[in-house]
Amino acid sequence: MKAVESLKIRELPGMNIVEEELYNLFKDSYENTYNICKRLLSSGGKRIRPALVLCTAGCFGGVTKEAIKVSTACECIHMASLVHDDIIDASIMRRSNPTINAQKGNTTAVLIGDYLFAKAFEILSRNRLVRSMEVIVDAISKMCDGEIFQRENLFNLDQTREDYYCRIYQKTGVLIAACTQVGAITAGADEEQIRAFKVYGENLGYAYQIIDDILDFIGDEKILGKPVGSDLREGNITLPILKLIKNEKHKEWMKKILKKGRITESYNEILRLLKDSDALDEAFCEAEYCAEKAQESLESIEDSVYKDMLLNIADQILVRKY
Repeated sequence: MKAVESLKIRELPGMNIVEEELYNLFKDSYENTYNICKRLLSSGGKRIRPALVLCTAGCFGGVTKEAIKVSTACECIHMASLVHDDIIDASIMRRSNPTINAQKGNTTAVLIGDYLFAKAFEILSRNRLVRSMEVIVDAISKMCDGEIFQRENLFNLDQTREDYYCRIYQKTGVLIAACTQVGAITAGADEEQIRAFKVYGENLGYAYQIIDDILDFIGDEKILGKPVGSDLREGNITLPILKLIKNEKHKEWMKKILKKGRITESYNEILRLLKDSDALDEAFCEAEYCAEKAQESLESIEDSVYKDMLLNIADQILVRKY
């Protein structure tokens, strides 16, 4: 894989305005609500989703006011989904900080997530961004559907590779694809161009989640900001495990581990098998393939500094550490 130049997302044109709009969005709220939202904003989020909106819009002539508004709404939706995910997973840490549910309890965390969703739709409705809203509403619907599917298949080793891709599309890819679509929509792109960016976003989402699933096994806890192995301990069967259990012997062994609830004490052995069986390398190859498909989908888009940024983001995802 080629060396990748570091991309500073927060220095993208328009990102400083998005950041300012995010902080201003909560200033009229109750003091405690504002403080919680402010802490979420300052906790180290990567801002990939608003960056995708801005870069996609930039491919068609520059960052518009509408793109700024949609970027802000998309980041609110992403933040809301993380807050709700932490409640569902009973997570106590995110980005090396205590989660809202750990600090304030589930009731407050649910309400903060709902509040963030409401603020996102306030932005879209006030600015009459109807088509963008339709795309985002569809994405949220699929995100919820994917979460339900995941909950119903915890510890299920009989899931297929197709099940996995369907799940990560709904949980991760669909919102990323929505961001690239709405960026194109706000900039007046034609239907073929919007479809190209949808394909880009979907495959970028696949690559992002696969790398996330790999890092869950081999990442640095200090960099990740959460314990490694969290997904498997919670019962989420990800691509590295699916690669491992293609070997029937390993599958039967894993079934016994899961049945006895001995994941934690067997974790080092599971990690050794993942490495020895090349399951992690095979999963990474699939992430590479998805990133390449994302880049290929933009071949028909006119060259620009913004297109270069989108191609670079696909490369960056493959070398990220958190």
